[in-house]
Amino acid sequence: MKILMVSYDMQDFGGLEEYAVSLAVALQGQGHQVSWLSAAWVHPENQYARRLRDAGIPLVQPPAWISKPASDWETKERFLLWKMRVLGPLVLFLALGVSLLKRRPFAQARASAYNFLKGLLMDRFIGPDYRKPLARLLLHWWNLRWRPDILHIQGYTTSLLFVIDWAHARGIPVMYEEHQTPDPQFNWWKGFEATINKADRVIAVSEKSAEGLREVCKVTRPIVVRAPLLSDPFEGKWQRGYAQPSGRPFTVTTLARLYVTKGLTYLLDAAALVKQTHPHIRFRVYGEGELRGELLEKAERLGLNGAEIFPGAFAGREELTRIMNETDLFLLSSVLEGQPLVIVEAMAYGCPIVSTNVGGIPELITDGVNGLLCSPADPKCLAEKITRLADDPALREQLGRAARAFYESSPFEAKAAAKFFAAAYGEVLAERKRLGRAKQ
Repeated sequence: MKILMVSYDMQDFGGLEEYAVSLAVALQGQGHQVSWLSAAWVHPENQYARRLRDAGIPLVQPPAWISKPASDWETKERFLLWKMRVLGPLVLFLALGVSLLKRRPFAQARASAYNFLKGLLMDRFIGPDYRKPLARLLLHWWNLRWRPDILHIQGYTTSLLFVIDWAHARGIPVMYEEHQTPDPQFNWWKGFEATINKADRVIAVSEKSAEGLREVCKVTRPIVVRAPLLSDPFEGKWQRGYAQPSGRPFTVTTLARLYVTKGLTYLLDAAALVKQTHPHIRFRVYGEGELRGELLEKAERLGLNGAEIFPGAFAGREELTRIMNETDLFLLSSVLEGQPLVIVEAMAYGCPIVSTNVGGIPELITDGVNGLLCSPADPKCLAEKITRLADDPALREQLGRAARAFYESSPFEAKAAAKFFAAAYGEVLAERKRLGRAKQ
């Protein structure tokens, strides 16, 4: 079977990428042919790109010289400044006209003309994200060259719905996997129902996500709920100590993109509250994203060391293992989630966990049994749970061991997930064949 995985991009660090790449490698290992198409260029040293390359899985992507001007905001801004320098004579000509016609001072007229032309170029030509037309071209080319039997789309909100339309028009079977839990409070799901039911199967990351797909996105196609996927980093030989650390501060760790759904402003509020009574506790948030500047500013206002709290993303599995082994408490402050792989990651390492009870998280964590839960946007609750665990090593050990036991008893192994999806792909292809015969 030839399976084409499709993603919008490939972050340096992310649960979606970790899950999907692990699945792709496992499918390839079971004798299927797998390729991966990204709508944006991926740096060759990206940890997930390296894993695909090591497994012999082709990564199809636009070249950097096209992709960056098409979708990378920093590149767009640099290109805009260069373009404005080239158009300097036109700015002067427009400024002269404005100055004469409206009798404005020339300096004011020049600034007005410059800003008008700059805004026009950014809004109409440079600013729009051109990933979709680039991805369509790549899909056309790769379909002709490789001829996939089925597409497995790794979606996040509406970003990849256009691939369903593209495949539907060509009669190519599609499994669409939504990695978020649809929620009406976010305006990300508008128009979902117009396309989503063209997919042969829709895959939800949790029962809560499946409910949202039906109620918010109006999905009527068959929905498959899959478990998170994470192979045991210890290969069954796990061990961990829970005593109060000596020689280093008590460490609270978060792995998250610096994005609005991760509730990181509430994490900072909670950290400030914790520091009032437990100044020795340190917080680490490993990840990158668009909110870095805003979060650093908020940390400063709260009297926290933002640069220390947000050290950036980790580089690979070896560094992740070091981070998790130095973690005394794992924290997730999200306000919206699908089925976060980082929770499973923390369970695999036997970390005591404090998390919000959003999305599919309550399907993994039972409050007081294998972790502690808070309502979203409640920094006081987060701070209370953190200090409680910091003061009670016996409870930390109880919750950490229960988390590890839950991980060990659940089907998170990549090989099992690959077998599950291979069977699901087979069902879709068999259905297509039956429908084809019925139409003859």
